[in-house]
Amino acid sequence: MLLLSTNMYRAKELEQVLFWTERFAGKLGVELFPMFHEEEYETLLKTLVPRFAEIPVSFHEPYYQAEHSVLPGTPEYRHTMEMTAKTLEYGHMLNCRYMVYHHNNRRVEEEQREAMIRVSCENYRELEMLAKEKGISLLVENAGVKDRGNVLFDQEEFIHLCRKEDYQVLIDIGHAHANGWNLCRVMEELAGRIAAYHIHNNDGIHDSHRRLWDGTLDVDGFLENYRRLTPNADLVVEYSGEVASDRDGIAEDIERILEWGAEQNLFS
Repeated sequence: MLLLSTNMYRAKELEQVLFWTERFAGKLGVELFPMFHEEEYETLLKTLVPRFAEIPVSFHEPYYQAEHSVLPGTPEYRHTMEMTAKTLEYGHMLNCRYMVYHHNNRRVEEEQREAMIRVSCENYRELEMLAKEKGISLLVENAGVKDRGNVLFDQEEFIHLCRKEDYQVLIDIGHAHANGWNLCRVMEELAGRIAAYHIHNNDGIHDSHRRLWDGTLDVDGFLENYRRLTPNADLVVEYSGEVASDRDGIAEDIERILEWGAEQNLFS
């Protein structure tokens, strides 16, 4: 399934994503990027629930003001869990495909790394139980970029953790590229666990979420490996706000992916 993330829209612009689902009716779903830290977001989301209920939907978990590597009982933890619980409620309401999980969003200081890993893995299990009650699976994303100082796991550590903890996985190909990972190796090692990808491009350093063929990542090579290794995984186009106004460019990318998928008998 091909989906388009609402990551590129501000809270008050959420409805704009429906332009794309109408233009590509029956061929495009939505990954909702929740912004419950902004009051207007939920008000607008409520009005759009009937329309989102008509299309395939997945959810990112809250990102802004959210952090899973903090200890339970802290104000940061409570705020994170309140927003995440709200996300799961809407996910259940919309029969969502899954919700994406970040072990951390904050910067990583070396002396804190071990504790952050332990706490975020424990917090995952608590959230996993809440998600199961709603019939929703969690996909662990390779979050963090070196340029931002918030990388908790390197490539091999991420592969090992996903196997050890028996995670289902979402691979963000832009993060992998910016961190210098061997994307093909990650896909080969985790193929049986990968349920989705966030797809976008960058210069190999900055997490800029540019258009798919606008950067130094070999997207055509990725798509060939996707077809070979994980042809049933979702592809989620996750662009930045700077791309949102380029409607012609976005349309070109979606059409190109859909045409390629049709040629490969994918996305049916």
